[in-house]
Amino acid sequence: MPHLLIDSILAHFPLAPASACAGWRQAGYLGGIGLGYIYTDWLAQIDYTTPDFSGFALTVGIFDPLNSLSDNNLNYASAGKKAPGVHGKISYTLPIAEGTKLYVSIAGITQQQNYYYTLPVVPAGVPSTYEYRGTGEDIFARLDVQGLEVFGYYYHAQGLGTTALFNLGAFGLGDTRTSKGYLAQVTYKFGALKVGANYGESKLDYADGADQAANPALVSSNRKETVGAYYSLTKNLTLLGELSRVKSKSAAGSNDATTVNVGAYLGF
Repeated sequence: MPHLLIDSILAHFPLAPASACAGWRQAGYLGGIGLGYIYTDWLAQIDYTTPDFSGFALTVGIFDPLNSLSDNNLNYASAGKKAPGVHGKISYTLPIAEGTKLYVSIAGITQQQNYYYTLPVVPAGVPSTYEYRGTGEDIFARLDVQGLEVFGYYYHAQGLGTTALFNLGAFGLGDTRTSKGYLAQVTYKFGALKVGANYGESKLDYADGADQAANPALVSSNRKETVGAYYSLTKNLTLLGELSRVKSKSAAGSNDATTVNVGAYLGF
């Protein structure tokens, strides 16, 4: 998927905190969703990917647009979307040596939100409709050297919100909020055992002073650190142990949680 964040991280992401804390209109989820990236959900989409050109590939596509998860303006309702969302990604894979490879990608996404006044009579000075556009871009790089895997990721968005697409992305009648975040991970595999650590942080800024006055407890950041060990008992069965710490912050304070996870994963 060429969404704002990514196919590459989720496909190679062994470290995932099992729970997090609720933080001022913001929640942590199983699997570390939204901690260092925006979760794109499962979108109905049509994409085209070019053939490989000396390691380069381009993917472009459209997707079924999403309604905002959090816009809640009195007497306004979401209008039907005028166009699908658009996303794209360009990637480059460089084989360096046997067992050594570098992968880099840059992705972008954009979609419009439209709203209309629901009452029969529109008061003087009140707009009958409003709209805003959510846009975002990210960059991802991963290096594999034998049993070592290292990756880094950064995103920046306007009007897309935090944690999930179009969650807390705007205030009022379409005043968009800026969000950004980063994620880093390193793992190393010793035979059947893989150990690693990662760190991710997502940040959300107020749209303006009015937004800050109206939402003093709006989440400003969510971050987490995880260390873990994963043992492949069989081809399909993996035993795991993890330690994670997650912290949510707002102007009103902070909330944190520490979790220890021990379990097994069966894939088939």
